[in-house]
Amino acid sequence: MHTTILKGTNIGDNVIIGANSLVNKDIPSNCVAAGNPIKIIMPLDTYYMKRKERQAREVTELVHKYRECYGKEPDEKALHEFFWLFSDGDSQLTETWKRMMTLVGNEKESYDALRANKKKYENLDKFLKEI
Repeated sequence: MHTTILKGTNIGDNVIIGANSLVNKDIPSNCVAAGNPIKIIMPLDTYYMKRKERQAREVTELVHKYRECYGKEPDEKALHEFFWLFSDGDSQLTETWKRMMTLVGNEKESYDALRANKKKYENLDKFLKEI
């Protein structure tokens, strides 16, 4: 969003570019870059691991805020971004979570990754009871 990419620059594959960046030089594949002028922040693998570590904290915060605001337990729609924490195969997916798997046209790859996923919690209901 609101990023300027200057003529003659190349951006590699699997790159995340931060908002409001000025891409004034080539960016290699598999990294996260941002800034004005742009700089490489970290390898994509590092970013992925940081995001996985933060997910558990974020879903816990969201559940607490949801309970505070709405006075009830969140359902799979409210927690749709976090379904990987509770799923490691097709049989455990609700309709909402199945829709998430098809959003960007890489459904086969998403299901392959889900089957390889090591879920963090046994299921959503048990997670909600624990926190």
